[in-house]
Amino acid sequence: MAPQKISPRVTVEIEHFGSNNSIIDCDGRLVLVDSPHCLSDARRWRAFAESLGDIAFIVNSDHHPDHTIGNYVMPGWIIGHSITRERLLTEPPSREYLIDLMQRLDPESVPDFEGEYRVRVPDICVHDHLELSINDVLVDLRYQRGHTRNNLLTYLPEDRVLFTGDIVCEAGLPSFQDSCIQDWFDALDVVEQYEFDYLVPGHGVVTDRDGVQRYRELGRAVVAEVSALLSRGATSEEVIARVRFEDNIHVATETCIGYSQEVIESFQTRSIERIVEDLHAEPELANR
Repeated sequence: MAPQKISPRVTVEIEHFGSNNSIIDCDGRLVLVDSPHCLSDARRWRAFAESLGDIAFIVNSDHHPDHTIGNYVMPGWIIGHSITRERLLTEPPSREYLIDLMQRLDPESVPDFEGEYRVRVPDICVHDHLELSINDVLVDLRYQRGHTRNNLLTYLPEDRVLFTGDIVCEAGLPSFQDSCIQDWFDALDVVEQYEFDYLVPGHGVVTDRDGVQRYRELGRAVVAEVSALLSRGATSEEVIARVRFEDNIHVATETCIGYSQEVIESFQTRSIERIVEDLHAEPELANR
């Protein structure tokens, strides 16, 4: 781990494989934003957090495994959107999938998944907006469709820090499989309305307003490529087979082997399928 203190109340870890993980210190009571993907990282992260204070809440910015698996080893109340709770209850990753995945990503945690591991779902559900006041420190949670139908934005106005989850990923484009292109761009517009000096993305280094624009351009480029091929008469199947974007999120790092190429390819295929479907329904999205 290499935790970075980016403001008086915020510490961020960007080197875990999977989502970035953050701590908001409300004078000894802590709000964590997203849980580590790997349980071995989650246990170390918990120990580090508890050296700073008591873990009161964990905010899940969406339901995907890289934001929620570590809930299992965390104390405190889990907060998420109501759809996050629903998805984790009705469509959790299968035990077989998780065992296979963790044999690659985190072998020391495999006995957990073969044994008592269970998906820990939100205890507190946000439908639209929730303000937490913890030792007179305001933490603002707001629902925003974007990377998924159930993203939460977390904002600490005192330190002017915005935690976007995968609505913004400085590392590059994530999967679009749970996205809607209209929502994806709308969410970036909403992000830019916040008053922030630091933006903690779902993946990648802490960034700023320029990082939002760079990320927007990455999205525009892949949508434009799909649109151009469709306009030239390519079939949906041809476009889905041809278009790919760089994946810097699920691939190997210095400390982790990453997802299999088969899984990464499935993410890419479903992402382009999603974009094709949205452009067929609303061709003007190519101009966002």
